[in-house]
Order: sequence, then structure tokens, then C-alpha cells
Amino acid sequence: MAQQPLLQVDLVARLQRLSRARQPAQTVRALRQLLDQHATRAVAAGVTALPDQELANLLVQLPDDLVAQLVADLESSEGAALLLRLTRMRAADVLDAMAPDDAADVLAAADTVTKGTEQALLQEMQPCAAGDVRRLLAYPPDSAGGIMTTRVAVVPPGLTAAEALAAVRKLAQQPRTETVYYLYVTDPDQKLRGVFSLRELVLAPPDTPVAAVMRRGFAAVRPNTDQEQAARLLTEKHLLAVPVVDAGGRLLGIITADDVADVLQQEATEDIYRLGGVYEEEDALSPLGHSLRVRVPWLLLNLLTAFLAAAIVAPFESTISRVAALAVFMPVIAGHGGNTGTQVATIVVRSLSVGTMRLGDVWRVVRKEVAFGLVHGLLAGGLAAGYALVLSQNPWLALVVVVAMVGNVMVAGLVGSLIPLGLRRIGQDPALASSIWLTTFTDMFGFFALLGMGAVLVAKLSTAP
Repeated sequence: MAQQPLLQVDLVARLQRLSRARQPAQTVRALRQLLDQHATRAVAAGVTALPDQELANLLVQLPDDLVAQLVADLESSEGAALLLRLTRMRAADVLDAMAPDDAADVLAAADTVTKGTEQALLQEMQPCAAGDVRRLLAYPPDSAGGIMTTRVAVVPPGLTAAEALAAVRKLAQQPRTETVYYLYVTDPDQKLRGVFSLRELVLAPPDTPVAAVMRRGFAAVRPNTDQEQAARLLTEKHLLAVPVVDAGGRLLGIITADDVADVLQQEATEDIYRLGGVYEEEDALSPLGHSLRVRVPWLLLNLLTAFLAAAIVAPFESTISRVAALAVFMPVIAGHGGNTGTQVATIVVRSLSVGTMRLGDVWRVVRKEVAFGLVHGLLAGGLAAGYALVLSQNPWLALVVVVAMVGNVMVAGLVGSLIPLGLRRIGQDPALASSIWLTTFTDMFGFFALLGMGAVLVAKLSTAP
């Protein structure tokens, strides 16, 4: 069995002692202390690591709000698995205690919660909370509607600042209010008319009408907006929350800063995995079976693409036999081209993700990367050519090496920028431009350029200096 990190082992041991003690009041106090001392996700992971019977003993001692906190801080599928350890009635009570967006995320874990179980739990929940969750489940999970919360601090436009402040005090005491940093002014039809911050409200004279305090110009997103685009809007404008409105301008919910942090972490993780040829999330301590299922297909695909590169080399077998020095520079040309292309693709993927470039910038990016490839290729090719001269004292080999290096590095810049831009153009994730595809192309072109020129100049290359 893989060794667990020391912190988690310590947490699990302490949780086991709490489970075995069977003293609910002491257990709740101790667990709240653990949550104060450690990240909630770490404590939640320690809870899920308990043996089945000890996990059951612990859960029965905890109040619904504490279980809800643990479930919400786990990955959706893990939180769903923990939730399903409870009876249906207890699970529904825990869902009632969760924020609607967190409850929707847990129920949307399709690999863990079946549609039948989802509907049964919604039937057991409080009607108001179940209605909120159902509305969120209607949106795609990667959309603004899928990550928003419906717990919004709303005030009518006819109040004064003093009356609004009194209303805020009441709203802040209600568990169904997500945040009161911003207050949203809506009319009787729920149309969003303005936004103001708590600071603006506190600083306003008590008899000032809310309509005079609120800002009518505000950023907002539609529920079908991509979650990454909504997250970018919130971070670029340095907001703590952004409202979600429908086509009629009615307020549906808000996306908060913690939701955005989760989205950005998720998107960054996904991009890193895909650039590395891993297309499903995995952890270093994931079970062997899961790692084999996730990673082996793409590694085998990489092996098949390596056969394509080998097919380029095969026709030049006689050339390599006459000029063995060419084989020395094959991995140099191909490897450096692959590294350059991966570097370009990483930069382009990040620029697309953070919004610093658009699809309309494609030719600017291509021209810049090809020019970079020319300059860098001359530098790298010059070094490789110098080594070729030292190795063989044949200037023709140096010429072949430098031309192949320049050509492959320029092609790497072209392909490394065009693949992610092309994928974005057709609506796919640009991070699919992983090293598998880039290195295949640069290997094939690098081998062809080096060996093709070698075949043309084989008489000069095989002549002893």
C-alpha cells in the first residue's frame, strides 16, 4: 500500500480515536478544533480514509452542518460517496445544510450518484432548498449557472440607507445568505436595478435612498456563460462576486470569489494534465488500476506516433549506414524541436486561458514565433554545427545540422502556435495540443530534414576530411 503523508496519517489516527470514544460532544469539539488547525479538505480526506465501521461511528456523532462542511470541501465524487454512506433522510438533511451550489455539485457527480438517487434525495430535502438545487442542476456544470449560488443579499429600491443596513443585519444572520459584501437592488419582478457594496452603504447618510447609493452600471453574466469566462471577468475587475442574470435582466444568483478560485484551479489543473497527455484527473497516490486506465491509452498512442517517426527514418537506412554521424544528431534535432514546440504551445494555451490574446491575433503570434524560431534556430544550430565540426571535421555535416535545426525549430514554433489556436477556433480545449502531438510532428520533420539533406549530400558527407 502506498505510504500516506505524515499529516494525513496523524489526522486519521486522531479521527480514529474520536470515532472509538463514542462521545459526541467531545468529538464535535475536537473536530472543530481540527478544522481550525488544518485545511478543511485535509480533514475531510482524513475522514474518508477511515475504515468503514469507524467512519460510520464518526458520522453518527456529527451534526448535519459539520458533515455538510466536510462533504462540500471534498471533490464532488468523493463528497457524493461520503454522503451516500448516510441514510437517505440524513443525507437530505446534510444537503439542506449545504450551500445550493455545493449541493448541486455533489448531486451532479454522475459517476457516483444515479439519477434515481438524485431524485429521491431531492424529494426528501426541504422544498425551498430542493428548488434551489434543481434550478442549478438544470445548467451545465461548467457554466456560470452551474457554479452560481442562489443565496443572494437582495434589497428593494425604496429603502433608505438606514433601513437597508437593518435589513442587511437580518440577512447576515440567515444561513441562506452567501455573502453581504455586495447588495443587489431588485424590483418586484426580480430585475436587477443596481449594486452597492456594504462599505458604500455604511458610509452613506442614514436617510439617503438606496437608489442614490447603488451603481446602475455593473458587470454581470448570463447563466450559459462559460465558467472560465465568468471567472476571468471577476478577477479582471477585482470583484468579490458577480451577478448572474437571465435574458430579461432578472437576478438568478451570484458567483463568488471562492467559486472562481475553484474554477481557476480546476482549469489550470486540466490544462497542465492535457499538456502532459493526461486527459483525466489523477493524483500521485491514485490506485494503480486508475493510473493504468487513465495514462496507458495515451502512452500507447504516443508509441504509435513514434512508429510514424520511425517510418520516416526507415527509407534512409542506407544513408545512415554510410554517414553514421547523422544518427548522432537525430535526437538532438528532434528533441530540441519538440522542446521548442511544447514551450510555444504552453505560452499560447496560457495566453488564451487568461485572455491576453484572442483568435484574431493568430497571425501576429505565428509571425512572432516563426521569427523567434529563426533566431533561436540559428543560435542552437550554430552550437550543434560546432559540435559536428569537432566530431567529424566535415563542414558539410555542420551545414546539414544547422539547416535541419533552423528548419525544425521554425516549424515547431509554427505548429506549437497553430494547434492550440486551431483547437480554440473549432471550440475545443487548446490544451489538447499536448507534447504527444507536437513531438510527433517535430520528430518527423526533424528526421526528414536531417536525413533528407544527408541523402542529397551523402557523397560529400561520407568523404573523409
